[in-house]
Amino acid sequence: MREFRSKIDSWIVVLLGAGLVLPLILAIVPAVATGRAETLVPLALLLPVVGFVVWIFTATRYTIEGRTLVVRSGPFRWRIDIDGIESVRPSRNPLSSPALSLDRLAIRRGGKLAMLVSPADKAAFLRALAAVSPGLEPREGGLVRRPAAGPGRR
Repeated sequence: MREFRSKIDSWIVVLLGAGLVLPLILAIVPAVATGRAETLVPLALLLPVVGFVVWIFTATRYTIEGRTLVVRSGPFRWRIDIDGIESVRPSRNPLSSPALSLDRLAIRRGGKLAMLVSPADKAAFLRALAAVSPGLEPREGGLVRRPAAGPGRR
C-alpha cells in the first residue's frame, strides 16, 4: 500500500482561510461584546463548516491498495480500478475535485475524465501506478495505456 498526500496551493489556503476567518470574527465579536446567548448561533453554525474544511485539507490523499486507487477527501471516498485507467496526464483543470492544487493529474477511464488528483509527489505517484499496472507507460509527463495486443497487432 502506498499513500500520497495532496499538494496544497498556498493561494487556496489563503482564499479559504480568509473566507472562514472573517465570518468567524464577525460571529465571535458580538458574542464576546454582548455576552448574550443568541449571539452564539452564527458561531455554532460556522464551526461545523470550519471543521469540514479543515477535515478536507488534512485528509485529502490518494492510496494505492492492491490494484485499486482509493481517493479520499474528508468524508468522501472514490475507488478506481487501476487496470481500467486509460491515461493519467498533467492538467490545470479547475473543476471541483479532491485536489488541493491546480497542479493536477487527470485520470481518464472509458474515454471520460474519471478524477482530478494533485499528489504532492507526482513522479512517485505515476511510478507507483505504472508498477501496479504494467500496461501504463510514461508519456508526456503522465501515463498512457499501451494498446492491448490482438489479431493484427504487434
